[in-house]
Amino acid sequence: MSQSVLISGGGIVGSFLGLELAAREIPFKIIEKKPFAPSINDHIRSLTLNLSACERLDYLGVTTISSLIQRMKVFDGSGSGKLSFDCGEANIDFLAKVFSFNDLREALLRKVESSVSVGDEITSFKQIDSGIQASLSNGSILESNLLVIAEGRNSNLAQSIASENFSKDYEQVAKTFLVEIPELNRKEAIQVFHEKEIFALMPYRNGTEINQFSVVWSMPKDLALDLSLANISTHLQKFEKKLSCNIKVISELLSFPLSAHHLDTYCDHGVCIIADAAHSIHPLAGQGINLGISDAIILAEEIERAANSNKDIGQLAFLKKYELRRKALNASMIKGVDLLFNLFQQDNPYFRLGRNFGLKMVDKFSFLKKNFILHASGIQKI
Repeated sequence: MSQSVLISGGGIVGSFLGLELAAREIPFKIIEKKPFAPSINDHIRSLTLNLSACERLDYLGVTTISSLIQRMKVFDGSGSGKLSFDCGEANIDFLAKVFSFNDLREALLRKVESSVSVGDEITSFKQIDSGIQASLSNGSILESNLLVIAEGRNSNLAQSIASENFSKDYEQVAKTFLVEIPELNRKEAIQVFHEKEIFALMPYRNGTEINQFSVVWSMPKDLALDLSLANISTHLQKFEKKLSCNIKVISELLSFPLSAHHLDTYCDHGVCIIADAAHSIHPLAGQGINLGISDAIILAEEIERAANSNKDIGQLAFLKKYELRRKALNASMIKGVDLLFNLFQQDNPYFRLGRNFGLKMVDKFSFLKKNFILHASGIQKI
């Protein structure tokens, strides 16, 4: 029985899901409303993929430029607390890889482009006996056994079958840009928690001799409104002092509002929701894209299992297995990151003392760090 999957959204995770289905010889079609022309600033955006996601990319034959992270250091900017993670502590080759958003998107698209329809949009769908019937913006109708919604946050299609059971505006903005820092190790990532700011540095496209890093700097909205290329050097001084380095900004500044959400259900008969369409998270742990890729992998496994059993791949009972395997894990990560964010936002001096003590203590226990590394890398599940 030949069955097919219709994917609404051809971004990173939608394209990744297409590749997973292709590897399992399951027909699919991706509908993407936006042309894939890169913008002038796409090279500034970075994505950090954990070890498990990177191994899957290798298996699927996706190759592009990336930068290794073999060690990560975390600092409390208001005290002496420090925590470091090294891939050797967990006997793995690296913790994560950092990709240019544009490079990874293009590498994925090259693999699936024959199955992508660009310039169209699924405006609505209805459930039928064989799965779903989707209406496109060009007036055409498509039928499929399963519709996968991978459109990102605020998807109208997702909202037609699910509601948010968690939603939070962090009242913060993430500024992302590229820098040169000669003094830092090009295989290290760094994160500094300073008052209500979170300053993260990831090694970035280091095919040259230049120590180039991608910055994701979370900050209150009032600071974000004031920050510009003209005054950024003044605001960076506290991080230069903490890290004993000189930071040279080499790109424009991009801005993203920070929020988190989670839907109460991921699926209905003939339709399911993945990645940012189903959940979003504060970027301080760098797990957003990894949660989405894990969604795609698990969904592809469940689709294959149903297909191999000659069962309807859009049957709710099979889709609920995907939800069962992913929803609680995603919820625990979202809530855990939210708790960590709240902990580092506290102004109380006793909280600060506790944070510094906690970082120092965790740094002394190798078994705790090893378990954290294995969870963050995607090797172990919570």
